[in-house]
Amino acid sequence: MDELLWGAVISSVVLVAAGVLVWWLWGSCGRALTGAVGTVVGGILSLVPLLVMPDQDVALRTSFVILVATVVWLLGWVLASGIRAQRLAREAEAEAQALVGARRAAPRA
Repeated sequence: MDELLWGAVISSVVLVAAGVLVWWLWGSCGRALTGAVGTVVGGILSLVPLLVMPDQDVALRTSFVILVATVVWLLGWVLASGIRAQRLAREAEAEAQALVGARRAAPRA
């Protein structure tokens, strides 16, 4: 049972590190930042049952549920951030194409 406990602790620490990494890399995007903050908080919250609950089995199950919910949270917000970035890139490309088209159509002096 100790191996499972240490595995849960390591998973929680890795999740916190992933949240910090997302925060560091994509901190300027509000959606990614929301996911990163939630991931760090969820990673810390998944450690709480391991430290507080006397029954290890219940603590491991509770920690696992919080861990999975946190991973889904991060994945959802990072995907939303990626979709938004792709949409913004397409809009910028369309504006650039329109500008090039306008320049070509304009008469030269």
